[in-house]
Amino acid sequence: MRFESSNVQLEAAEKLQAEATAAIRKGNYNVAIEKLSEAIDMQPPILMGLLDTRAALYDKTEKLKLALKDAKTMMGHEKANPKGYLRAGKVLHRLDKADLAIEIYKLGIKHAEPSDPQLPRLKEILEKAQEKQNRVMKAAAKKVYDPMEVLPLELLEMVLGHLHFQNIVAMQRVSKTWQRVISSSARFWTTLDFSRARKPISKTALKSCISKSKYTLTKAVLNRIHNYNDTTLIDMVSICKDLEYMRIMDGLVGSSLTRAMQLTRSLKTLVLHCQIPFTTLEGMLNPEAPLEHLECLNLGQTKRSQELSFGKKEPCTSLKRLLVNFADLEAASVKRMVHLGSLLELLPNIQELQLNKVQINLEILDFTPLENLETFVCRNSNLAAVDIRYPPSLKVLDVAGTKFIGHNTTENQETLPSLKMLNVTRSNLPKEALLELVPPYENQLTHLRIGWANNIRFEDVLENYLRSKSLDGLEELSVEGDYEYNNRSVRELYSLPSLKKLNLSSTSVNGSGVYQLISTGECRGSIKEVIMNGVDRVSADLVKFASDKGVRIVQVPEGGREWQLMQGENSGPFLRPSGPEERFAGGRAWF
Repeated sequence: MRFESSNVQLEAAEKLQAEATAAIRKGNYNVAIEKLSEAIDMQPPILMGLLDTRAALYDKTEKLKLALKDAKTMMGHEKANPKGYLRAGKVLHRLDKADLAIEIYKLGIKHAEPSDPQLPRLKEILEKAQEKQNRVMKAAAKKVYDPMEVLPLELLEMVLGHLHFQNIVAMQRVSKTWQRVISSSARFWTTLDFSRARKPISKTALKSCISKSKYTLTKAVLNRIHNYNDTTLIDMVSICKDLEYMRIMDGLVGSSLTRAMQLTRSLKTLVLHCQIPFTTLEGMLNPEAPLEHLECLNLGQTKRSQELSFGKKEPCTSLKRLLVNFADLEAASVKRMVHLGSLLELLPNIQELQLNKVQINLEILDFTPLENLETFVCRNSNLAAVDIRYPPSLKVLDVAGTKFIGHNTTENQETLPSLKMLNVTRSNLPKEALLELVPPYENQLTHLRIGWANNIRFEDVLENYLRSKSLDGLEELSVEGDYEYNNRSVRELYSLPSLKKLNLSSTSVNGSGVYQLISTGECRGSIKEVIMNGVDRVSADLVKFASDKGVRIVQVPEGGREWQLMQGENSGPFLRPSGPEERFAGGRAWF
């Protein structure tokens, strides 16, 4: 609504303003807002007063966003008039935006004329707003408590128990309070884990950590320790009566480790990534030690041929798991000779035995006295024995990369009714041995790997097992390297209802055979992974189709570094040495 004369506008606006004032006195705020809105639409000379009054009514009726809108209109209409800034600041305070209100007040002071009578009021309000904000900030600062001072120690221990040892050590540098609380609580130091250490750890620092535990240390992972061949290990096992787990990641350890095993009465798990000589392993097999789990992953630092024998001593009745991995040698002709007979006599209760890169010469290799043996792994080794006899309790047999010399299994070997996992990858185990170890018509096999085997092909498995439907529980099958394996061979797997992982690397299978397996085989509900390294004609459509069905297709180009890594993984043992946490809990890593 527009008027030609400003006087007419002013009279009409003043009349509406008077009616709005009368409505305000009667408490009719909505009516007053309507009258003021009608007057504001006329754009009269008294527009600032009308906007200010309507903004006040919006404020009174809790319509703060509309009040702020009118205040912004006032600021834009008359930039130098403090009224708009005062009103906007008041509304912003109501909206709990004190910081923004202070900025608005500062903007009003900047644009206002020095002679404006409302400028001193604007400055006074700004000063009061800043003082109030300072009081609020100080009060908030007082409410910020140090958790180390107010939380119960039990709760702190529970929270910090989820952090890595390296983080707990670093947290001591936050403040004196944090240093005092963390250093005084022995529970934070019962586990020492230097696996992430970037610098050498001094003997003084190690002793300090042990002292903070009040000698209640239960687990220690040692890495980059300054010198192992002093009394460090001996002191740890003799002073810390509760030490159950130890892992040494580097260095060369010898006689001090042997002496430590003679003194310990609590150590149950020992994992050695460090180099140790032959004689140290013999010394660690102490019948009085409570050791249950021993891993020597880098045994033998000499380059000459040497035989490992254990002599006559009392059996180690507590030892249940032993893993020995011999160090790589530059001279391929040098073999690590192990007198396995004397070793087995020391391990009457052994449940898991892993021997890698060894040479064993025995006419009869008899494991049957080991009634508790469930896992036997012998990889990349030479077994020269006329007769090898495994115990009926065996559940895992892994002989990947092992050569059998003079192996005769036709006379004395009983079947293995409990065997679940068999890995003969890259070995020369005879087909007859497979049929004798694993009964074709009654078996418990869940994992079978025959990839690159010299004497066993898929046709042997098909003829003796699949056609008799005796592998219903099979979850993993590897036939990699069998170039005669093709799409027609895949059809024989349709009847395996439990199959989860299938390795078809370096075979004649293409994408069509895998597509049919995933879409029509009985395993379509269970299959999760198909490895097709070095397989031709694997299209992106197959990968997407399999992914939609919940199946992962693994394929890397043949010959590259990634291919070599995949080959090593696929032909590796079923049991892979896991981290300290998993091994400490007795866990396993199947792959």
